[in-house]
Amino acid sequence: MSDLRSFVAKEGLAVTGVDEQWLARVLPRIDPARIVVREAPGWFMRFWAKGIVAVALPWGIYLAPAMMDRYESGAEPLRLGQLLVHELTHIEQVKRKGVVVHGVTYVWDYLKGRLARKGHWESYRSVRHEVEARGVAKLVMAGPR
Repeated sequence: MSDLRSFVAKEGLAVTGVDEQWLARVLPRIDPARIVVREAPGWFMRFWAKGIVAVALPWGIYLAPAMMDRYESGAEPLRLGQLLVHELTHIEQVKRKGVVVHGVTYVWDYLKGRLARKGHWESYRSVRHEVEARGVAKLVMAGPR
């Protein structure tokens, strides 16, 4: 039996103050009640770049143990809300474009940055899926207008 912690994204969003109806308008393909947020196992995190605190896959979100600790302690609810919306946006992107197109586009954008002699983080931040996810998270956290 696993000792890894988990929660449903809807529960996490509720404690961070995200407006559920606004989120549904911005990310219509996402049902936070059906997405599980799990603590990432150590073997999985070995594949993550240093500094990554969460990864979205088509079936769920994985958080680094330190982020799971923050969630459980109630620390930094706005940061956690923004992170969850960011990762939910990646799941929406996959639903919208498909796994292959999303993956190829993501890797291509990253490699373009590296070929342009940008560092890892600058290349990562310039990936169009990351730009969109940051924008959506900012929009959702600001609430409906």
